[in-house]
Order: sequence, then structure tokens, then C-alpha cells
Amino acid sequence: MKYTLLILLILFTQLFYAQPSRRHYVGLAAGPSFPTGDFKSTNLSDSTSGFAKTGVGVTFNYSYRITHNLGVVVMINYASNGFNYQAYTDSLEKIHKTHNVSVLNNSNWGGGGILAGLFLTFPFSDYFSWDVRASFGFYGVYSPQVTIKAVSKDDPNDKSEYYREKASAFNYAYSFGTGFKYALAKYYLLLFVDYYSAPMQFKNATGWDWNDQPYQTSFKQNISTLELTLGLGYFF
Repeated sequence: MKYTLLILLILFTQLFYAQPSRRHYVGLAAGPSFPTGDFKSTNLSDSTSGFAKTGVGVTFNYSYRITHNLGVVVMINYASNGFNYQAYTDSLEKIHKTHNVSVLNNSNWGGGGILAGLFLTFPFSDYFSWDVRASFGFYGVYSPQVTIKAVSKDDPNDKSEYYREKASAFNYAYSFGTGFKYALAKYYLLLFVDYYSAPMQFKNATGWDWNDQPYQTSFKQNISTLELTLGLGYFF
């Protein structure tokens, strides 16, 4: 019986604990993406307000540990954040009190990119560690498609419409994050919080104005999110 218990204990240990000497790991994690700063702002008088809502973020990363505490990381990130059309509608109605306003949109803020940087790892044990990482790279973003309809309260036949097509932008991005890894066999359980920021200049925004005339314009938007992700990593 003692030998049987010993064999089971060895098998259990091999199954649920990692080899701490492994230097590489790849991970995939997903979770909520919280807009911050100008990206979240619903101040219509500020042209940099993004009216972004909480969405979802997905991160794939490859990490290589150079020394016991220092390593390099490459991250591929994608995030999708909804457009707060209700707050946009309310803001427009406060300005245009003589009209009933409705805002329609059928797309989100969406963006992704690739970043590379360094990470520090602080092991509490052979199987549980705390990581801090920072990276820099490039990001591409699409703005949402938006249609605004206005109807005069005094004359239902007095209608107008404003339309903005999707626009794209590409620029540098940076990220700071921290999180925990827990080793199980050849896998890590991952729990991370990462902040992403990318200042965007949309130069190809097109649509139709209130006079039903085509237009082309540009606008700035600082994209910034805080992403809480849970996932799984494989180390080798």
C-alpha cells in the first residue's frame, strides 16, 4: 500500500507541477477590455471623446526567459469596444433641443497590433510567479460606422441625416502590464492586467453631411484600454 501511494504521489507531482528550468512559453488569454481616458469620454464638446464601451480583448504572447528574472516578450493583441450610442444620443439632444435625435451604429471600435519588449519575473516558488512587462510596437484601429438622424419636433417632415463611414488609422503603441503565472504540468494558468495606448490620427474619414453632401475629414483619437485577461500558456 505504501508503494502504491508513493507511485501515485509521484505521478500526481509530474502531472500538476512544472519543470522550472523551461525558458520558453506561448500563451493565449482573453477577457474584458475597459476603455480609459479620452477613449471612454462622452463629452461631445471635446472632439477627442471616443464614446467607447467595455468590450473584449485577446492577447497571444511568446516569452523567452534570458536569465532567472529577465526575459523578452512578443505580444499580439486585438480588442473590440462598442460605441456608446445612447450617451451620444443624449448629448446631441441636449444641444439640438428642437429635434428628436437617434444614433445608429452597426460596428465597434476595433484594433490590434504587435508589440515587443521585456519582462521581469519574480518567482514565489517553483510553480508560482509574478511578472511585470512593458512593450512597444504598432497598432491599427478601425473607427465605428455611425448614422445620426434628426427630426424636428414641430415639423415631422423636417428630417435630416448625418453619416460617417468606418475609418482606419495606424501608429505606434505601447503597453505596461503585470500578472501571475501558475504552473500545471507543461502549462501555465495566466492572469494579467495590461494597459494599452495608441495615439491615432484618422485621415480618411468620409461620409454624408446634414445637407446630404459627401465629405472627407480627419480627426484624432487616443486609444487606451485596460485589459484583464485569463488564459493558458504552454512552456517548453
